[in-house]
Amino acid sequence: MAHHEGIPGLEEVRFARDGDLGGLEVRLARYKDFAFANHWHDCYSIGAALSGGSLCIRNRENSVIQTGQLCLLNPGQVHSGIPARDVGITYLMFYVDPEEMRRVVTRVTGRDEGYPEFRNVISADPALFQAMMRLDRAVFGKGGLLTRESLSLAALAGLLVRAGHLRPASRCDDGEPGAVARAREYLAANLAGPVRLDDLARAAGLSAYHLLRVFKKAVGVTPHAWLTQLRVERARHLLLRGVSPAEAALATGFYDQSHFTNTFRRFMGVTPRRYRLLR
Repeated sequence: MAHHEGIPGLEEVRFARDGDLGGLEVRLARYKDFAFANHWHDCYSIGAALSGGSLCIRNRENSVIQTGQLCLLNPGQVHSGIPARDVGITYLMFYVDPEEMRRVVTRVTGRDEGYPEFRNVISADPALFQAMMRLDRAVFGKGGLLTRESLSLAALAGLLVRAGHLRPASRCDDGEPGAVARAREYLAANLAGPVRLDDLARAAGLSAYHLLRVFKKAVGVTPHAWLTQLRVERARHLLLRGVSPAEAALATGFYDQSHFTNTFRRFMGVTPRRYRLLR
């Protein structure tokens, strides 16, 4: 926990930046007695109130964010931060580069429509809030590349579709079974290395946003969940052939041994080392 000297009442708990997600920055902070003066950012700023509340916009309009809600700010939009009296606020803030948000638009609509805008400052949509929570856990938990890319696209696209001015491109469903099959083949062929969502979508022949939707509808799980299961299954067969846990982890895309052990145990009920003794 980092304390900001000279700024009474403001504590920054944690901060992370993800270069794989266009430089997405996530900050968790809490403050009670400190008020931010009117200011603005050159990026999209998405706040998620975990507890308490705060006045986000003043002068032009009064918009108060409360627990379980999102504050959606466009680049250059002037805002403030005045915490709720006595309780203050604990919040997550996501800073998204405009070019990254523009790429999200292209993934949703299938064409470059420029920079999007949020319609309202406050969103009380629980599904959007939970999507941002999943993204936070993936970034701070250092989830796999495909996991982080998928959750980022799902969260940001959801915000733009439901709280912005975007409409997903209409699609014909005729090619979806083939697209899902191609996606599964690509995952199976590339499970040893990092899988990028755009590469997977290109192999499937669908936009990244559309692929995420039809894949889960057809298979029952997301592409990154399917990839995780594939990696566990491939590792299981390697262990039964006498390959060491460390070698099995590396061969199946698990570059962190503890992550491999925890994931394998979650699916198989035992550690890789104990499972290897069954051969």
